[in-house]
Amino acid sequence: MLSDDALIFLQHSIKTVWTLEILLILRRDPNRTWSSEEIIRESRSSTLILQEVLANLHQAGLIDAEGDHPIRYRSATPALERLVGEIASAQARRPAAVTKALLSVSSDKVQTFADAFRVGKRT
Repeated sequence: MLSDDALIFLQHSIKTVWTLEILLILRRDPNRTWSSEEIIRESRSSTLILQEVLANLHQAGLIDAEGDHPIRYRSATPALERLVGEIASAQARRPAAVTKALLSVSSDKVQTFADAFRVGKRT
């Protein structure tokens, strides 16, 4: 479904379903600029969620956004654009599989954390 590079990028740079959804909303029309309120309304999210998502997307090199200026999708490199395109295509074809791949890293971390508190083996 996804190349290894796209899967790693999805799990380590996109990180959340909210981030993926908002990224794909912004990417639909890369020439459009959005206000925070428009993104919140379109994604049915909240200000708190949007702040976290925008920080993630900015850090990943996927948006132009500074302070109160309009927000716009723009990948920093052609390689990032290729990865996002692959993820967007997979999301359009198999959204449940993409969500599962995205969340699998979180589940692994939770399991690792939980395992750290185990005392001895259960039989």
